[in-house]
Amino acid sequence: MEDHCDSQIKMDLKVSLKDSIIKEALNSGVDLRQYSQQVEQQLQEVELVSVQDYVNQGTSLAQLHSQFTQCDAALERMEELLSTFRSQLGGLSSDILQLQHQSAQLGLRLSNRQAARSLAGQIIDDLVIPEVLIKHLLETPVTEPVFSEQLIILQAKLALSGDHHQRCSRAAQDVVPVLSALRIKVVERLRHFLLLKLQQLRRPLANYQLPQNSLLKHKNFYHFLITQEPEIAYEVRQDYVQTMSKLYFSYFKSYSTRLLKLVDSNSVNKDDVLGSEDASLGAAAAAAARSLFGRAAPSGRNSSSKSTVFTLGTRIEVVTNLEAPVLVPHAAATGTSAGHKGETKYSYEIVFRSQHYALADNACREYLFLCEFFHVERAPAMELFQEVMGKTCTIYMKFVEEYVSSCYDSLALFLCIQMVQRLQYLCHKRAVPALDFYYESLVSTLWPRFEYLVQANIQSVRECDPSRLYSHIDTRPHYVVRRYAEYTSAISAIHEHNSITSAMDWTPRLHHLLSTMQEEVEGFTLRLAAAFTKRKDQLVALINNYDLMLSVMTERNREESREAARCKELLSARISEFVEEILFFHFEGLVRFVKDCEVMLTRGLNEALRSEERRATQTINSFMAGWKKSLDEINKEILNLFPNFKNGTNILQATLTQLVEYYHRFQKILTQHPFRNVPARADLINIHQLMVEVRRYKPAF
Repeated sequence: MEDHCDSQIKMDLKVSLKDSIIKEALNSGVDLRQYSQQVEQQLQEVELVSVQDYVNQGTSLAQLHSQFTQCDAALERMEELLSTFRSQLGGLSSDILQLQHQSAQLGLRLSNRQAARSLAGQIIDDLVIPEVLIKHLLETPVTEPVFSEQLIILQAKLALSGDHHQRCSRAAQDVVPVLSALRIKVVERLRHFLLLKLQQLRRPLANYQLPQNSLLKHKNFYHFLITQEPEIAYEVRQDYVQTMSKLYFSYFKSYSTRLLKLVDSNSVNKDDVLGSEDASLGAAAAAAARSLFGRAAPSGRNSSSKSTVFTLGTRIEVVTNLEAPVLVPHAAATGTSAGHKGETKYSYEIVFRSQHYALADNACREYLFLCEFFHVERAPAMELFQEVMGKTCTIYMKFVEEYVSSCYDSLALFLCIQMVQRLQYLCHKRAVPALDFYYESLVSTLWPRFEYLVQANIQSVRECDPSRLYSHIDTRPHYVVRRYAEYTSAISAIHEHNSITSAMDWTPRLHHLLSTMQEEVEGFTLRLAAAFTKRKDQLVALINNYDLMLSVMTERNREESREAARCKELLSARISEFVEEILFFHFEGLVRFVKDCEVMLTRGLNEALRSEERRATQTINSFMAGWKKSLDEINKEILNLFPNFKNGTNILQATLTQLVEYYHRFQKILTQHPFRNVPARADLINIHQLMVEVRRYKPAF
């Protein structure tokens, strides 16, 4: 306890010592007791002064107290007044809320009455039948625009009256009989108008597009009938279907029958295949027959007409100009053909284009008309289109099947297949899918016959025996090879225009046919070359035939085909072999020496190489004695063997280049140790001199 008191005293002393007055007293050295008395005396003096000042201000304090009392009384009265106002404001707030509730109820009643008035007015307007409506619908011609406008109003009133009548509306019950009678009259007028338009379609030589355009202008008539009198609408629809079905069938049957009479049926026959014998080869036999029997035997087509069987020429224009004007039978049947007046004949693809472009054009127009006028789409539209155009498509398919079954013009069939794909694409551009099934059926008819004819050409090449033609065979290109080159180029050119993606993709099957045909032609050319006993003649025959194939394919096609690439490969290999053959014939010693020594050098047979010094001397002397003469002979020989200038130039260049290569290798061998002391080395010409001499022959060819 005492310790605690001591601690407290010490803390109080520390606090007191921090006081500024005590610090000043301690620092000045004054006696603390005396200083304490002095401070106490000063406090008494201040107290006396304060009491005296309070006594002097007593009157003012009394007045202030009086004022406080008065203010307190005034504030009390103000509080009572505000309390009264508060109670009054509470009553006013209750009255305002009651007024707001009453106002909302009155607004709701007003809105309901306005809505009821608007609805009732609308119903009355919908049900009321104005006199002008009845007058226009019964008296105004149906072709007038005002009749169509009033018809739309009547259709709306009929729909609304039926709805209100179902709700047992007295107003609807009053007007329904009038509307029913008016509807019957309007239906009768519309039926009469539409059937009259359909009768116009049945007139002989009538342009059916004009009545169709008139019907499209009044397509709302049929829409009115189908909603108000479905039976009458069905009658109109069936009448239209039967009328147009007979019209299209009659028109296209007559048109196709007359066009098919213009087809040149004698242009191609079953004997026009790649492996058939050229008619020109039988000219001598025909002359002998004339001299023996005194008159000429009847002859078939000449060789010039046969040559056009395998060439395309301008026939591709039927594909590129697919939308050109169609043939008019009576105008196309007369004219000048081959310098003779009379009936003009056309290849089948020209007639096919006119037939099927006319069909596609009319079918697209008909399909769009059916969709727009009869308000159908997708499956219903397809069914309706089949009812209208089904018989026409059937007779067209029959015409195609009859002709294709006896057709031997494979190029015409392939052009037709190409046109079918383009016609289908044209229909799709016009948003008409209705002919897809017909086009697929067409391809299913055309492609097997085309494939059969290509296989017949392949078989003719496979069975062609060059041995029976040995008396006519030479190293020039064979007519079978020329036919093949023209034929495959024609097919490839037609296929190049097949840039349209379609489900009917025959490309893999076509490539297989062309590959098979090329294999058979390659086999034929090998059999043809085998007729020659000398390898050089065999190579010349192969080169000329391969060059002909490649030239025709390159000229006829914009892009290099697989067949052309294969011909280029074969031609390059045979040219390389021919170059070796002709160099070996004219420079046998040089070629043999180079090849033998290179083998010895590769195997490291140095002893055997030393034994070739004498042979090296003989080779040098032989080469220097006749190399210029040999170059002249090579130049003349190649000029005579290869009729194609470009091909001959390439072969001569390859031959001379290979000769320079052999000479360079020969000189390199002579630099080896065993041949450095051969005296004849000094007689060799410089390789640059040889190259200068070689260049002299290139422009001359």
